[in-house]
Amino acid sequence: MIRLRQILAAGGIAVAGLAIAADRLSNDHAPAGTLAENIHGARPHYGPLRVAAVPNEQAIVRRLWVPGLDAGYNPQGLALADRAVLVSAYRSDSYNVHRGPCRVFRLDRDSGRETGHLDVPPPCGHAGGLAVADNGMLYVADTRMLFEFLLRQAFAGPALPPRGIGLGGGVVGALATAAPGAIWLGTYREDGPGQLYRFAADALSGATLTAADAAREIPIPSDAQGAAFDRDGRLWVARSAGRWGQLDRLDPATGAVERRHEVAPGIEGIAFDRDGLLWAVSEAGARHVYDNFFASLVTPFFPLVFAIDVRQLQ
Repeated sequence: MIRLRQILAAGGIAVAGLAIAADRLSNDHAPAGTLAENIHGARPHYGPLRVAAVPNEQAIVRRLWVPGLDAGYNPQGLALADRAVLVSAYRSDSYNVHRGPCRVFRLDRDSGRETGHLDVPPPCGHAGGLAVADNGMLYVADTRMLFEFLLRQAFAGPALPPRGIGLGGGVVGALATAAPGAIWLGTYREDGPGQLYRFAADALSGATLTAADAAREIPIPSDAQGAAFDRDGRLWVARSAGRWGQLDRLDPATGAVERRHEVAPGIEGIAFDRDGLLWAVSEAGARHVYDNFFASLVTPFFPLVFAIDVRQLQ
């Protein structure tokens, strides 16, 4: 704090301004939000005493810490397997670096305890999407590559080398989800709608997947970070940036937005469990952002895996 005071004073910023900034940075005196000590899992050694209050907080029924925060991992994809939550992430040590070594963490969904992890080999550098298919395979979607692992062996010791399937011809592995007999891969665009492509899981035998190989495609909104189908076959898409987040429910035939809800900033991968809860992960407050003092002042601290009862969304 002394060092920051000297830096800001040298720039002509008043001590009162520093006090306001410190309060925003710590968030310790915020009247809302959840105390860090009440969140399950491995609490990071940085950050305030509370996570930020977020829109539709009344719909959140479980909160776990994102794994690997102290080591610099930035969460991206999420999938569910039995009683475990799987989170894909890349490691970054710098604010403007958005690629790095990739890892999939396995968490106990009740305690938040890490029960294993899987390192994804290069060229994986972002691990934007994660899906568990009903063919027993775990898929990690990176920008230009889809990695296929045998799920039952992936966290049991040294993993077998994955099969790599190239992505091209309009297909980008920004997000992923599974549905009966299929893997869906989606594109991320800030300047307009993206696309979600369906590929039959038993047809992933080629060296490269392109849009021409897709059995179906659905338009999805801009800034899409994650997607999931609920028990009734309705499509939900998570959209976000560091300061905002939304959940859109789409018509799975046309991609038209049927409902839109404000949710936690930084929301990324999502998946529904058998009970109908929507699990999600947020990258808001990841270390490579939070370590940048000025970025931390305007980015909510909410680096959590969390479950949403969609019936309570407003």
